[in-house]
Amino acid sequence: MTNLLKKLLQEKKPVFGAQLRFGSAAIAELFAVAGFDCIILDGEHAPQSPEGIQHQLQAAACTQTTAIVRLGKNDPDLIRLYLDMGAMGVLLPFINTAEDAKLGVSACRYPPRGIRGWGPARASRYGFDSQNFAERSNEQIMFIPMIETAEAIENIDSILAVDGIDTFILGPVDLTISLGIPFEFKNPKFIAAVDKVLKAAKRAGVSPGGAVYEDFFEKASIERQIQLGFQFLLVGGDEWILAHGCKQLLNNISNFRK
Repeated sequence: MTNLLKKLLQEKKPVFGAQLRFGSAAIAELFAVAGFDCIILDGEHAPQSPEGIQHQLQAAACTQTTAIVRLGKNDPDLIRLYLDMGAMGVLLPFINTAEDAKLGVSACRYPPRGIRGWGPARASRYGFDSQNFAERSNEQIMFIPMIETAEAIENIDSILAVDGIDTFILGPVDLTISLGIPFEFKNPKFIAAVDKVLKAAKRAGVSPGGAVYEDFFEKASIERQIQLGFQFLLVGGDEWILAHGCKQLLNNISNFRK
């Protein structure tokens, strides 16, 4: 088993991912074949079912793309379920303390490094690759915390000091809300928080990640995030790209409707 996302992060190369909410195996396959380094199957903000997520994992398995499942809470039972299905990691919201991070990391790893129970099913190719999986899983599976509150910013050094965290995603919208400045991405409070996180990541040797909150169809938006120091970027996804395409097309035909 090889985790492309982890490999690229270790090589200090930029990594680009997309978030998928529609729950379609065909869409997951399309994004993977298109060449995204990583797809995030969003089970936090979309009505995804375990069966649907497994179908998407299967669809992406014919490619090198790393499939990560985004969960709504830091629950070891849920983490185990989706890792056993074959997800290469989990993305967890509102990781506000080192204790939160330790719980998530532990749930992703087998003893003695963690608390994950054995039963990988599809993840070990239904038992045909159990030994290789057992030997490599603890190193390849990723726990990715989301940093998106004022409390997390306050505790950022202790969170990133937790062994087993390779990267994180800074959630810009929830962070501005937590800071009391909703959607004010140019506010000095938000800029200072981002700077604090990036400096902490550098000290900890952790690859910083975030979401492109400006127009991700504009190359300059992506360049700005990379220049700030982000290595792992989420650049849209199925809902966003479809909505953008609809708006653009309707704008092009608007004159013909008058």
